[in-house]
Amino acid sequence: MAAPTLPVADRTVHHPPSTRRRRRGVEPRRDLVGALLSLPALALFALFAIYPGLRVFYLSLYDYSLTAPPEFVGLDNFTYLASDPRFLAALRNTVFYTVATYLPALVLALLLAMGLRRRLAGFGLVRLLYYLPVATSWVAIAVVWRLVLHPDGLLNQALGIDVDWLTSSAAARWALVVMGVWKETGFFLILFLAGLSRLPGDVFEAALVDGANAWQRFRHITFPLLKPITAVCCVIAVIRGFQAFSPQVVLTGGAFDTEVVNLFVYKTAFESARMGRASAVAVLMFAVLLVVTLVQLRVFRREDA
Repeated sequence: MAAPTLPVADRTVHHPPSTRRRRRGVEPRRDLVGALLSLPALALFALFAIYPGLRVFYLSLYDYSLTAPPEFVGLDNFTYLASDPRFLAALRNTVFYTVATYLPALVLALLLAMGLRRRLAGFGLVRLLYYLPVATSWVAIAVVWRLVLHPDGLLNQALGIDVDWLTSSAAARWALVVMGVWKETGFFLILFLAGLSRLPGDVFEAALVDGANAWQRFRHITFPLLKPITAVCCVIAVIRGFQAFSPQVVLTGGAFDTEVVNLFVYKTAFESARMGRASAVAVLMFAVLLVVTLVQLRVFRREDA
């Protein structure tokens, strides 16, 4: 005869109403304390980030020279920039620098990440060597490369040539590109390595069983799974390219077709004392970067669909 089934005891803990009321009273106080503790950080962020940004939008509508009160001019600053040959040249130089530097850097970083994803002996040291230029400031890198690119520098001596890398429009732009690729590849290499480390291994094992070669595995498995990190890298690349400033200042000072938008803003604001016009450039660049970022994200999202 089967033993009678005993009812299972209800192990749910029933708190008395007074305890529940106390908990409901503690949570709002805890949220209030957290909000009060975050106020200093929020105040600093508003003072040094939000307010300057809003101030730039405000000044873009004024003619302001630092020595006289701002005079409202509406959209005249933007109209002037649309026909200013110097600004248009700086914009072209920025686009050239961004594409010529960061497209090869992204491709090279992806190829290096594919080769370094296996944790072989010395893997950490190799990764450190690639990341060292990223951790070094642009000014220090530019000073070293200025010595390398000198007519009597290491590059000309190693190649046995005589090229004025920094005093020629044809060579100065490409000298900046070569230096930029050398410095920025390690940054994207770390991002791609992080993305590759999260890919599921069983998918590649199944592809190997099905007879897929290395190119087929990369095209149909690796690259599609890396699209999220690739989208992030592309957005960061465009932003970093449009933020270029230090290498152009140190190496050429903006001469020889190397003046980029940020350098144009600096010279307009502090050398020509046209703060309103410089603010208008900053507003335009904010709008351009916002549109380009949204387009990039939409393209990658459409490809995933």
